[in-house]
Amino acid sequence: MLDEGKSREELVDELKELKAILKSNQESTKKIIENERILSKTALELVDLPPHVDIYDFIAKKLGDLIENSLIAVSMYDEPSDSILVRSVIGENQRLIELSQKIMGGGLTDIKLPLRSFYEFYDDKEHQKNTILSGKLLKMEDGLYQVFAGRLPQKITRMVELTMNMGDMYGTGFESKGKLYGTVYIFLKKGNKLNNNELVQSLISLFAVAIQRKQAENEIKKALKEKELLLKEIHHRVKNNLMIISSLLNLQSAHIKDEGARNVFRESQNRAKSMAMIHERLYRSTDLKNIDFGEYIRSLTTDLYRTLVADPDRIRLDIDVEDVKIDINTVVPLGLIVNELVTNCMKHAFPDGETGYIKLELYQKSQKIVLKVIDNGIGFPEDLDYKKTSSLGLQLVNNLTKQIDGEFELDRNQGTSFALIFEEKE
Repeated sequence: MLDEGKSREELVDELKELKAILKSNQESTKKIIENERILSKTALELVDLPPHVDIYDFIAKKLGDLIENSLIAVSMYDEPSDSILVRSVIGENQRLIELSQKIMGGGLTDIKLPLRSFYEFYDDKEHQKNTILSGKLLKMEDGLYQVFAGRLPQKITRMVELTMNMGDMYGTGFESKGKLYGTVYIFLKKGNKLNNNELVQSLISLFAVAIQRKQAENEIKKALKEKELLLKEIHHRVKNNLMIISSLLNLQSAHIKDEGARNVFRESQNRAKSMAMIHERLYRSTDLKNIDFGEYIRSLTTDLYRTLVADPDRIRLDIDVEDVKIDINTVVPLGLIVNELVTNCMKHAFPDGETGYIKLELYQKSQKIVLKVIDNGIGFPEDLDYKKTSSLGLQLVNNLTKQIDGEFELDRNQGTSFALIFEEKE
């Protein structure tokens, strides 16, 4: 039934108004959803931004795609010089770019403006500072003259605006947590309006956080690179010092008559050399978290073989090692273990000119890494407990195995097989 107090015409008008409101609400909802989609997509793109892509170019292009018939200028804030440096200019108005080269003797990306000039342009300097740091998009009422903070004569900026048919201009700073990271200026053609201000403002806030994150990442990378270079230099110096110690032990052993004492010096010399080789490899490595231990074993055992085996035809050396990657904290004790086990085989497995072979294996099995040193020599004495021995070499092996949380196994059948099983720590 019709409301007795209202005519049919009034009710029809109310119905039309309700439909218009509903349509407006639907359009607003649709606009909000689309804005959220653009913001989400842009946020994901910023997170996955490749290292070679300049973030200022990315920002300028994103805003340029969103705002038709515009020219976008994005700048960074350079803290050491307290200046605004134009980093990227994108837009259809190429004539403005060409004209700027004639007026200023360079491109727009060559512009460098001291930040203080923006404060000095206004009588209320503190207000202007807060305006830049507010991150709110503001209309530049004085046009290019305001954009360049009065550093170009107003007659010239006005002439450029008329020649280029330039209309409204907007600008703001990229601000995050009270700190300025750069600025953005939007130049529209005359007659065009800046639509969807809310989305543009939200994107600018998003870009400010992204620039802050990017700068923080760059600072961390720089600090890591400096620490890595310092660490490499330390490894280089340690290697040199160990080689000096090895040389001194070699010189000293030449003056020792007692064969037993001379052997002790030689063993110490080999230990110093094996550690020096590790530090040399660490110095040359590009990734201290993933060192190719297989290549180190090849170098170390070949060097020990040349030093300790006088007749290569008597003892054959077989090296079957995979290119297993080892962390820096594991590689040093593991290198010493290899040195002790290989030295022990070469010195004691083949007495009185006996012949045979020594084999080294290194491979990965599931989550474990297995190192084996095998020989077909006289075998390990049955009455010798390798875990409780006075031998300095075996004591070192046991202690270093505990250090890397490994397990040490000995097989005395058909010679001797030492097996070290450990799990590389994350």
